[in-house]
Amino acid sequence: MSFTPQPERKLRAEEEKKTSGLKAACILTGTVILLAGAGVHFTGGKTFLSSMTGESASSSEIISMGNQATQVRLISPDSAAEALSHSEFSPDEQSQILAAVKRRELRLVEMPVFDAAGSGGIVTISCGTMSQTVHLAPTPKTLILPITVAGTVSVTPASDPGMSGIGTGVITMFGPQALPVIHGGQTLSMTVIAQ
Repeated sequence: MSFTPQPERKLRAEEEKKTSGLKAACILTGTVILLAGAGVHFTGGKTFLSSMTGESASSSEIISMGNQATQVRLISPDSAAEALSHSEFSPDEQSQILAAVKRRELRLVEMPVFDAAGSGGIVTISCGTMSQTVHLAPTPKTLILPITVAGTVSVTPASDPGMSGIGTGVITMFGPQALPVIHGGQTLSMTVIAQ
């Protein structure tokens, strides 16, 4: 005795095979679209070719941290001379800054910076007309910054950031904070408040 499947069951099995192939195609298409969208999001809309050649949409792109202010520790005016002696400012710059602190035109703040991405790199950190070059490492390096009550601090790559970029971190009053990753031709701008 042999059993032959009913024609309805054969038809359903064939439809299920076609449907599963269609489902797989839809899932594959959705995945490709999702990955392409993520690529555009993470490259900031740059094409793959321009990111490979190091070109950017503009010669200098400023990345702002928006309304978020970074709160760092204020150095008392009594400790200003000692703090400046441990900084990388030239003796002439130190005397100018110290005179402005005594006139209460400037305040000094401590801003420890570190390598937040593990990729290393060198950055230039500027505040007003003064700049300092920092070799990023996992161990924080404390920078002394002259600002008024609040000031704009910019971080610019001083070495080739490569494909992964440079990830700088700062230690604020609330603990370590990773800053957005910057690439060649970009400058990160943030507001620093002396607390």
